[in-house]
Amino acid sequence: MFTPIGGFLEVLLDVYKTDEEQIESLRKFWDENGTSIVLGLVLGLGALLGWRWWQTSRLEKAEAASGMFQTLMEESRGDDHKLTMDTASKIVDQYASTPYAVFAKLLMAKLAVEDKDYDTAEKHLRWALDHAGEQSLNHAVRLRLAKVLMAREAYKDALDVLSKGDPGQFAADYNEMRGDISILQGDREAARLAYQEAIANKRIIGGDTAELELKLDDLGRPDLK
Repeated sequence: MFTPIGGFLEVLLDVYKTDEEQIESLRKFWDENGTSIVLGLVLGLGALLGWRWWQTSRLEKAEAASGMFQTLMEESRGDDHKLTMDTASKIVDQYASTPYAVFAKLLMAKLAVEDKDYDTAEKHLRWALDHAGEQSLNHAVRLRLAKVLMAREAYKDALDVLSKGDPGQFAADYNEMRGDISILQGDREAARLAYQEAIANKRIIGGDTAELELKLDDLGRPDLK
């Protein structure tokens, strides 16, 4: 038993048959398998054209989103926050599957924080966190969300946000924020440990530890028990 395409080739390459036998074999083969061959070719061609259409559509969508985001950046430099928010909302509505929607939500959260509307800022950032696929972007959103929760004095929620996943190269930033939260909670020893870990993390990646060391120094000597 052979597949339609493989069998077709076998018929064509069978040199032991006469021309008439070959013609008859071809006719019989086509009667039995022609529909399958045509269907296979149509499906294969359709898949190829569909892939190309999807790629082209995706590229066009990304270019359109990029253009609208550039407009958003220009508008954000002005004083018309309503215009900025309207454009940002359009990007989120029309291009939710692109990173530009996450960037738009970050800007919307920033404007909400400036208005001290932390509840709205949290909503924008949680949406951005759910849609930020790229790891570095995910960490940037997570740290901003934790900072907004700190401003709301939702310290437990902020720590919970920081506890999700592996911080990787952002470990110093995570530990520094844990230290800041611990100070606001009145737990100076937890803050000390967090800052010490942050300094160690920072040194691993060759970062500047001066600001962290100042925070640690401000805590004074550890409590003696």
